[in-house]
Amino acid sequence: MQENEFYSLVQEAGHLESMDRAQAASEAVLATLGETLTGGEAEDVAAQLPDELARILEDADHDGAGYDRGAFVDRVGEHLRDTDVEPDDAEQFAEAVTDAVAAALTDGEIQNLKSQLDDGLHPLFEDVTVDPDQL
Repeated sequence: MQENEFYSLVQEAGHLESMDRAQAASEAVLATLGETLTGGEAEDVAAQLPDELARILEDADHDGAGYDRGAFVDRVGEHLRDTDVEPDDAEQFAEAVTDAVAAALTDGEIQNLKSQLDDGLHPLFEDVTVDPDQL
């Protein structure tokens, strides 16, 4: 998957008006995801993403934050505060970005990723509405 394809998926799924807003939402969610993973797992996920997106994930503080769903969404909202994307819609953007992430990852990597996440975050990577075969 290419960067522009990833952002297009996020733009459509997140009902965002522009590619710039899709990029801002993606950066916020990936930075938050990176915070909740260990460095090794973040690197494994990053290896299957386009380069620019991989760097966001790799550059996050990998402290294994263990966010539950509410804390994850709140943290995404915090990352969005200095952008032109509405932080109140952080839940919608988290779902859109994680759908695009799940479409980019192999099934095995999705399982590895979920093993490091709070159970409340697992649904973000399940029932993905993006069909990777259409990319």
